[in-house]
Amino acid sequence: MSFIDVAKSGNMEEWDQLLKEGGDPNELDSYGTNALSWMLKMDHVELFTHAIAYGADPNTPYRTPGNVIFDVLSQNRTLFLDALITTAPRWKHSPHLFTRDKDGNTIFHRSVLEASESLWEVIHEWLTDEIISLRNEAGRTIFLESVVENRLEILSYLWKQFPHVIDQVDSEGKNALHLASERNLDEVCSILLEEGTINLEAKDQFGNTALFLSATADGVESMKELLYAGACPFVWGENKESITRLLDREKFGHCLKTWKDFVIQKAILGDVYPLKNEMISYIKLEKPFKPEELAKAKLVDLV
Repeated sequence: MSFIDVAKSGNMEEWDQLLKEGGDPNELDSYGTNALSWMLKMDHVELFTHAIAYGADPNTPYRTPGNVIFDVLSQNRTLFLDALITTAPRWKHSPHLFTRDKDGNTIFHRSVLEASESLWEVIHEWLTDEIISLRNEAGRTIFLESVVENRLEILSYLWKQFPHVIDQVDSEGKNALHLASERNLDEVCSILLEEGTINLEAKDQFGNTALFLSATADGVESMKELLYAGACPFVWGENKESITRLLDREKFGHCLKTWKDFVIQKAILGDVYPLKNEMISYIKLEKPFKPEELAKAKLVDLV
């Protein structure tokens, strides 16, 4: 009899007997999964808890990417998740703690992606600089995934505990502000802009600033956050396209109006606006305003 057989039967005494005989509780079956996986399939939660307490490591990788923890999360198996949390002290120092799923996510990534608050409450205490730097296939760290998933409390916690995460970028060169802007996550943008230390004009590998990316998403709210934080409104992005031509091409009328209203407001301030010269050059080149709009904004003499 093997551990796989016992996992299918759910017999705790037989499990203990195999352990006494020196068997490997983490052995893989012909499918590339293990005993814990079969306990999950057969709904043997008591044996699942007992097995982890006495030798089985839920972090042990399958032959293909993944392990039983990922299965528990993706299947939303509450009782088994509770068992994992209860037995966490047993597996927190596992040599397989960084096992990945098919998308390169660790359990730290997945706790954010699956919004598994109970798992996060346990494992966030294990975070180190090494864990914080781990990336999935999209090049995203736990911090960057917390931005994408709009997990405000988690991203705030990570930024406070590991300030250097603000400099992280994904595989496309997008930082946290880029990712939040292109999804119009205005609350995330607001948090990121509060400190005033993030570079508003940083570009991803395609040449897009956060403001340009907010325009690509028709993100009125994030655009406002960025403009009033001081982002340069006169930008070009991917394929050398200007922000106003993008907005006009995509028929993003509300965003274009927001952009125009902001520029007009700054134009009225005259010399007080530090980007006045850039504004005049941009308007001359891109011609984003109609003649009547230029007249109303008192820009006719300037351009």
